[in-house]
Amino acid sequence: MKLAYQDKKTPVHRLHPVCKIIWVLAVIAGSILINDPILLVLLFISTIPFVIIGKIVKEWGSFVKLTLWLSIFIAIINMLASQHGSHILYSSPMLPILGTINITLESIIFSIGMSIRLLATISAFAILTLTINPDDLLQTILLLKIPYRTVLTTSIAIRFIPCLFTDLDTLQSSLQTRGYQMAEGGFLTRIKRRAIIIPSLLSNSLERSIQSAEAMESRGFGSKGGKTFYNVIQTTRTDYFFIALSLSLFALFAIMWILRIGTYEYYPNITPIAITISYVSVALFLVLSAASPAIFSPLKKVIDLD
Repeated sequence: MKLAYQDKKTPVHRLHPVCKIIWVLAVIAGSILINDPILLVLLFISTIPFVIIGKIVKEWGSFVKLTLWLSIFIAIINMLASQHGSHILYSSPMLPILGTINITLESIIFSIGMSIRLLATISAFAILTLTINPDDLLQTILLLKIPYRTVLTTSIAIRFIPCLFTDLDTLQSSLQTRGYQMAEGGFLTRIKRRAIIIPSLLSNSLERSIQSAEAMESRGFGSKGGKTFYNVIQTTRTDYFFIALSLSLFALFAIMWILRIGTYEYYPNITPIAITISYVSVALFLVLSAASPAIFSPLKKVIDLD
């Protein structure tokens, strides 16, 4: 499974890069400003239409699975480290150095809320990685007058993890075709069997870095003069409409922050959530605003006739 950009010719892939970049930044801003766990769940759900319409369900699911495992570790560390909260569910006996560890209901709910926040952020970044051409991303960021070297370094770093997963999948398939069993035995045995891949994985990464350096040098990287692109991004009136939709999400979060909608207190006691008509209205508007670029994306092909 490739976890890098693939041009699938879907409506989400056709959206202007600026639209998707602004949308991702808005989702990140929303996940930071919102503390309410229900609204955070809805923010995460609102990213799913991009996944379905963009036909990147399997690739996106890999990012989500990795995030879920990471969330479990974050939750465990937070529950053990945080001693705040008034509802104690478990109190350990006196431990050397650590002392008494109290696991509270508030720390568990807080861990869940932070995990959902992380899920929403990673989901948005996964959509950006899987649906935007790296060349288009590079060209778009350069419009902000950011130094070319910085932009290119960032672009290469973003593509490193997907390439690493691709190499890992290739090496595993290669070993399995030679009869090497990696899925047999206990947990520690499987780890030891998979450890044989690490040297080859590091070797491939170093070889790729050399190839990238040679390719950059052969193309005159670092030379003075203006940069040119094979394909120049064209912006239509429809693109401005979708960019406005993404910007409206920023406006919504600004209003919510001013009116203190979405605030939530985990400590020392969990704040009860009042499900009122205004709360439901804000929740629905949040989902519709966040998902609107994906929902209306099929109109771009119809209007632009491209």
